[in-house]
Amino acid sequence: MTKETLLAALEAERLKAGNDGIAVPEERDAAFMVAGPGETIQVSRVVRIEPRDGSLCLETARGERYWFTYDLVLGLRLRSPKLAKEAPTGFGR
Repeated sequence: MTKETLLAALEAERLKAGNDGIAVPEERDAAFMVAGPGETIQVSRVVRIEPRDGSLCLETARGERYWFTYDLVLGLRLRSPKLAKEAPTGFGR
């Protein structure tokens, strides 16, 4: 993914940059899929996104900060937590 593609996707979701990056509102659930060695890594519960010139910083609800180059970002998921709660979990549902 390029920086321009990421910013266009976030803008389409009405998430705008502020002084310290792009805050993900509490009513939204954000996760990023990132390429890892031989697997895809998911960074969940992202609350702040900092697009820089050559890298992207993702901060989670747990206060973790992840740094990636844009070429490693495969995609992002944004959804409402209400929709996440309605989705069935576990087996046999």
